[in-house]
Amino acid sequence: MWMWACGSEAPSPPTQPPPVIEDPTPSNPTPVDPTPNPTPVDPDPVDPPPPPPPPVTPEAQRPYVMPKLQTSVPEYELIIPPEAMKKFAEDVWTPEQDAVFKAKGMTYPVKVRLRGASARFFDKKSWNVSFADGTRFEGRTSLNLVAEFADASMLAEKMAFDLLEAMRVPASKATYVLLTVNGSPQGVFLEIEQVNKAFLKAHAFADDDATIYRCGWKDCEMKTWKVPYQGDWTKKTNERQPDDALVAMMDVINHSPEPEFAEKLGKHLQLEHYLRSMVMDALMSNNFVEDSESYFIYDRAVAKWSYVPWDLNNVDARWWYLNPVPDMATSTNSMRHPLFNFTLFDAWTEKMYLQRKKESQSYPGYLPVFSNLATRVLMNPELRGRLDERLEKALDELFKPEVLNPYIDAVHALIDSHMRTAPYIDYERFRASRDYMKRYVRERRAFVEKDWARLKAQRSTLVFDAFDPVEGWVDVANHGTTAVSLQGMVLTTNLRVSLAQSDHPPTQVHPPMGAVLPALTVAPGAKVRLKVSELGIQLAPKGELGLFDGKSVVGVKDFLFYGALPSGQQYQRGEAGWEAR
Repeated sequence: MWMWACGSEAPSPPTQPPPVIEDPTPSNPTPVDPTPNPTPVDPDPVDPPPPPPPPVTPEAQRPYVMPKLQTSVPEYELIIPPEAMKKFAEDVWTPEQDAVFKAKGMTYPVKVRLRGASARFFDKKSWNVSFADGTRFEGRTSLNLVAEFADASMLAEKMAFDLLEAMRVPASKATYVLLTVNGSPQGVFLEIEQVNKAFLKAHAFADDDATIYRCGWKDCEMKTWKVPYQGDWTKKTNERQPDDALVAMMDVINHSPEPEFAEKLGKHLQLEHYLRSMVMDALMSNNFVEDSESYFIYDRAVAKWSYVPWDLNNVDARWWYLNPVPDMATSTNSMRHPLFNFTLFDAWTEKMYLQRKKESQSYPGYLPVFSNLATRVLMNPELRGRLDERLEKALDELFKPEVLNPYIDAVHALIDSHMRTAPYIDYERFRASRDYMKRYVRERRAFVEKDWARLKAQRSTLVFDAFDPVEGWVDVANHGTTAVSLQGMVLTTNLRVSLAQSDHPPTQVHPPMGAVLPALTVAPGAKVRLKVSELGIQLAPKGELGLFDGKSVVGVKDFLFYGALPSGQQYQRGEAGWEAR
């Protein structure tokens, strides 16, 4: 029997000399037409149809690939007049000042200011550079020169943006540069692409004059109401046009009936990009999203919104500059942020609440902060399934040592020689950060897999079984095996106001917003109907309803964002989720 390796041709058998055959053709043959009945030549031949094109791989199935790393570090120079530098030193919130920018043999008159929030007070300053109208530098009208002083690795924000690019999410490009200010070397910076009209063109938005919003200061919660400490949505383009589209999108996010939510969200939002940005948040443990002031862009040509993440230097992956080498060598605190970040399922939502509520002067009336959009995505079975697929894909193709260890080595090698002599940094910590970031990838990956399995398996004993906002009642069912008392639990129409008792009044529920429930017992497999008017609660035609343990701002048993249904219909929980019946 012949045997060969898979994929190889079978070997030929031994050859024999060919037999000699006598040529029967006469030595002087009469010419004969080899085609006695030739076929007439078509004077107008028709080309055969081209072969069918190769099958197109669906976008969601295309592999995630880390972008190519730059091969050199360009040098930038700022020349800022002494009087302007004095103003910045005396007041970090000084507005733009005249300056000169030099790069690649060219000189540009520019405006400069310090950038960031707490970063303005660091020793190594970050700068925003704006070019004059009609002037562009490599296609850009402004530059964000980020010092990355808070991250000894100089890598966390860069990796976060590169992961977004690998997953084909339209997000800013991050490039390492060297900066000199008034002849004084400042070291390595990360130049982060500004989200503006130049960004729209660079990322192939169909509408090159799309409407760009920036979330109000302190959150991108995507809710329909404001708190005292929250800033306004800031419009960066088309400032004089009404905000009708934004108001309508907030209504879609907050008030789409749950049975229609996935379909409506896909119609009005670049949903694929948003799910992938949630994956990045999970992998890089994106903390302080409430402070990010990220962007929300309305592309009128396709009538869809895009969420564009920003301020990724707050990811927990960073090596905080105050943490010494021995601590970071063993610490895993930054690797254990529960999934999913910036949602009602994130236990660190309470951690941040407890921290911020003490700062009453800075945050009057502080409430727990989370994204209504991300929270609804997680609660919706269809969208949660799609998120699961994207997370698994990123873990399989990107976020693993085989891919990111060489990436970390390459980034380190790119900037190492510049970091050796850079001011403001501890080179020993930078050198050690290469191994730390590799450990972060390994241990964060393991934590994400474990915590996502926990979250998917998590089942609440008490759930809403049916709800009629018009008639004013909600059924609470017990899916457990033992009786449960509702006494002391909270039924609330505001998911951020959910405590039975609190030393911070804004989070303690009172009628008509909600109520502390009396001693009602729900037997296993049974349900009770709560008539909300009898509890002093007023239901809006569209809104939100939650059942909490009354003790924790993330102690949620079940919740529902709801919109108005056709007359006579109610919300009923089916096997696949909420239905309208």
